[in-house]
Amino acid sequence: MTKLIEAAKVAMRDVVGLREGEEVLIITNFEGDVFPVARAIFDVTRELKGRPTMAVQEMKTTYTYAERLVLEAIKAEPDVLVSLSASKIGKDPFGQTVGYVGKDGKKYQHIFDKLIDGDKRVRGFWSPTTTVEMFERCVALDYNEMQATAQRLKKALDGAKEIHVTAPGGTDAYIGVKGRKPMLDDGNFRLPGLGGNLPAGEVFISPSIAGVSGTIVFDGTVDLVPEAVIPKKPVKVVLKDGYVDKVLGGVEAKGLLKVIERGEAMAREKGMKEEERNARHIGELGIGINYKAKMTGNLLEDEKVGRTVHFAIGANYDNDANAMIHQDCLVIKPNMWVDKKQVMKDGKLLV
Repeated sequence: MTKLIEAAKVAMRDVVGLREGEEVLIITNFEGDVFPVARAIFDVTRELKGRPTMAVQEMKTTYTYAERLVLEAIKAEPDVLVSLSASKIGKDPFGQTVGYVGKDGKKYQHIFDKLIDGDKRVRGFWSPTTTVEMFERCVALDYNEMQATAQRLKKALDGAKEIHVTAPGGTDAYIGVKGRKPMLDDGNFRLPGLGGNLPAGEVFISPSIAGVSGTIVFDGTVDLVPEAVIPKKPVKVVLKDGYVDKVLGGVEAKGLLKVIERGEAMAREKGMKEEERNARHIGELGIGINYKAKMTGNLLEDEKVGRTVHFAIGANYDNDANAMIHQDCLVIKPNMWVDKKQVMKDGKLLV
C-alpha cells in the first residue's frame, strides 16, 4: 500500500466515515499536485464500496467563478463532498448576487456552504493547494489525540468575551468574541453538517464585528493571490475602529495590501458596500494544533502548524461579515489570554 493510498483511506474511512453505497462527489483540477490525490480518493472510495464521481474543472482563484456544471453537481446533494482544488473551488454567482438561505435561516454565498453549514445535509472535506507529500505526511495521524486537544481549547474559548494575543514579532491585539462560538477542524467529519480541511488541525473563532483592536505582525506565512509566501520582512497590520488601516513592511506587505484593495474593488464594482468594507475586517482567529505540519509556504498546511496562530483578513465563518476575500496570515510563537487567563505561552498550549 502506497503512502498516498494509505492517507486517502484514513481520510475516507476514519475522517469521513464512509459507508457502503454512499455517493461521493470529488471536485478537482489537472493543475498543481491535486489530481493524484483526487484519484487516490476515487479509488479508495470504490474500494470501500462507495460510489465516487469526479468533476474536473479549470483552476479557479479567489477572484473567479466555479463552472456551472460543477455547481449543479453539488446541488445534487451527494452524501460526501470532497474539494481538491489547485487554488480555490471558485465562487458561486447566484450565491454572490442573491444568496442561498439555509434551513438555519442564514444566508450563504456558496451552495457548498449552504448544504454543509446551513442545511446540514452533506459532509466532507476540502484541501485547496494540497500536495501529495503534504497529504501523505499530515493526514495519516492520531485523530483521537488531535480531537482531545481541540476539545480542551474549545472549553477554554466557550463563553469568552475577549482574547488577547501578543508575540515576539510585535503582535499586540485584543479580539472581542462575546457571543461567538469556537469551531473545530479536528478531523471528525463523520456526520452530515461536518466538514473541514485535510490536513486538519485548528480551532478557530470569528471575532465580533469590528471587534479587533491593536497591531498584528505576520512573521509567518502570508496569504497572497494566487500564492502564499513566508515573508522576508514581517508584515505589520495596524487596526483602526476594528478594520485594517495600515499595512506596513516590504514586498509582501505591498502584496497583501494589493489583495485587500482588489477585494474592495470587486465588491465596489458589484455595489456590495458591506463586502467592500469587510475586505479590511478581521474574520478569523485560528490556533494550529497539527504537530506533523510544518511551515512550507502552503497555507493549507501552514495554518495548522502547532505553536502558531493565524488571523484572516476578510470574510468570517459566522456568515455575518461577508467579503470577496479571506486571507489567512500567521503569527509565530504567540502568547494568548482568554478573559485574562493565559492559555498559550510562546506557542505552547497551557490547557
